[in-house]
Amino acid sequence: MFRWFVNWCMGSRDYRVPERHADCAASLLITSGADPRSMRECGGCLCFTLPLPECAALERIFASRGIEFTITRERGLRFLLRRYSKRPGILVGLLIFFVMIGAGRQFIWTLDVAGNENVSANEILSELESLGCRVGTYIPGIDFDRLHSDFLLADRRFAWIAVNLRGTHATVEVRESLTPPPVPDEDTPYNLVADEEGFIESVDIYRGAKTVSVGDPVRKGDLLASGVVETKSGFKLVHARGVVKARVRRSIHIEIPLEREKKVYTGREFAEKSLKILGFSIKVFKSTGNPPATCDIIDRERRLSVFGTIELPIVLSERVLCEYELSPETISGETARSEAFAELRDECSRLDGEIVSREVEAGLDGGVYTIDCKLAVVRDIAREIEIYR
Repeated sequence: MFRWFVNWCMGSRDYRVPERHADCAASLLITSGADPRSMRECGGCLCFTLPLPECAALERIFASRGIEFTITRERGLRFLLRRYSKRPGILVGLLIFFVMIGAGRQFIWTLDVAGNENVSANEILSELESLGCRVGTYIPGIDFDRLHSDFLLADRRFAWIAVNLRGTHATVEVRESLTPPPVPDEDTPYNLVADEEGFIESVDIYRGAKTVSVGDPVRKGDLLASGVVETKSGFKLVHARGVVKARVRRSIHIEIPLEREKKVYTGREFAEKSLKILGFSIKVFKSTGNPPATCDIIDRERRLSVFGTIELPIVLSERVLCEYELSPETISGETARSEAFAELRDECSRLDGEIVSREVEAGLDGGVYTIDCKLAVVRDIAREIEIYR
């Protein structure tokens, strides 16, 4: 890429030699050390490209040997400047563009966040912006040690932060603080009640008066442990705590029809493109016509660069709407069965407890594969309820 850029700055010419002189011209080119990869056949003629410094000598040799040639194209910075010499606005614009690229290396163009789990990236970036670090900030003007300290003092949810720079791209790496469990409220009295009906499997009361035993049936709202405790000096109100596990019922119903609809993409796409420059968005392209009623949305972003090496403070954002139609589809009973049991496994994995028994009825009925599953699940049903609420 760098070599190509140097050659482009120096300039080059494309030549065409007629067929009757092609062999002689090719021999001279090879003898002179020209790159054979630049030579190609174009409709019986010999076409090749030479760097501008080699062109004058070659043209003199061709003229002395009577070899006809035609210059088909001139490329490079020199010819570009000559072409637009009477349009100074374009040259001034290019000059400003390259000056901005050079000066822009001193500014943050993009900010990414890594390492956050419970706190959103937008919250972190907002906090950094309030401390003077955002897209467009002058890099030499940032005291990163001070920035890190001020951030940690301002937000106790984080134990560590580092803003790492790679050129104009800043990556904010954070480590969230371990949140200690909340301090128990021992002053307010609570009862333990059942949040659903079931049969008691185990009772482990840490505080309070137990009111149920293993094997007892309970309904939703029944008292499991009382916050009113009898002592030698009378009754005392406490915060009842404990784990009361009960066998409860769950049911899962799944239907997979053999006749259904599937997506078929039409190939028609509706696109919107915009440029994001230092936090600002400018729409540059939008497909004509109305967007499709049924479509999948694909969002893509790409950083623009010059010659693949110099990154620009410009991000090309593209949203593509891919149109699809719903087409009838027929599946076999075996396929429907596989999909139904896969969905059943997913549903069971999301249950909040331990499955201790399961009864499954499955079969094909009227073009629909159906599963009815009855489960017995052991879970903690104790819920703390404030006595005076």
